[in-house]
Amino acid sequence: MTARAHTRSLLGRWDMPPWTSGSSETLPARCGEDFTAVRVPADLARPALTALGPRTGPVLANRTTQTWHFLLPHGSILPDDWPYGVRVMPKGRPIGIPPLTTTGGRDVHWAVPPGQGVTSPADLHRVLNGPLLPAAQTEPPLASTAPARVAAPAKPRPLTPAQLKVGRLLLTGASDTQMAEELKLPVGTVRQQLNRLGRRFGAPTAARKATALLAGGHLSPPPVQMLAPEVTPADLAVLRVLAGLAADDHLPAELRSTGLFLDHVDELRERCGARTDPHLIALAAFWGLLPNLFNPASGKEQP
Repeated sequence: MTARAHTRSLLGRWDMPPWTSGSSETLPARCGEDFTAVRVPADLARPALTALGPRTGPVLANRTTQTWHFLLPHGSILPDDWPYGVRVMPKGRPIGIPPLTTTGGRDVHWAVPPGQGVTSPADLHRVLNGPLLPAAQTEPPLASTAPARVAAPAKPRPLTPAQLKVGRLLLTGASDTQMAEELKLPVGTVRQQLNRLGRRFGAPTAARKATALLAGGHLSPPPVQMLAPEVTPADLAVLRVLAGLAADDHLPAELRSTGLFLDHVDELRERCGARTDPHLIALAAFWGLLPNLFNPASGKEQP
């Protein structure tokens, strides 16, 4: 892609990039060649998009994988210290580019179509590290922390009925939209409840919300008929780090790169039949792979 194709106009708009087309199909484009892509978990991406407002350039969303991609101009100078769970996609990694008219659905679609603005890397970095993530402000990135403290106090304060309903669906891998449909609530109300859970537990990611719900004795993992797959010591280390039960220095050295760690999480989700990261944590707890969250033999949460 030429520099001219990405030139910002005097009105602050990003010219329509050449990797978009009038095709009616989702076509691959390569990160680092056509654009710079920053992958953000959905529960962080939504408030970031609100905070960025009209300054936002193209953004892809995928409700099935619960991940969003902020597409920045090729050659953007990026900060190094992104929040935990955020990944700058490696050069050459293909991602699907849907038709410009695809602005909804469960699979990849445009949250913000091209041609409406430019996302500044500095602005994206600022909002992802800013007040929209109150839990992340009090908890340094996992790479530099001791194992997260997720055990509940002796007499945990009960959650509200609404929080329990949302939390129970979170553990099954339901999306925000599916929760709203099941509970007959607006999607915004569901997201408010999820944000409140995050603030209460100091849980900046959806996976850690699941951990806190289970470790605190608020909910049990939903039972499943599938037997646990065979797992390796590396798999167990990845599960504990994802759950916030261990720092990433407990990972094998080859998995301490954020990108390789997230790739391993993706592979574990597929192997375990998990819809989302919280669902993966719930499955692992039910199977006894995270025994400090749930005791499958007794059917009761650990004290």
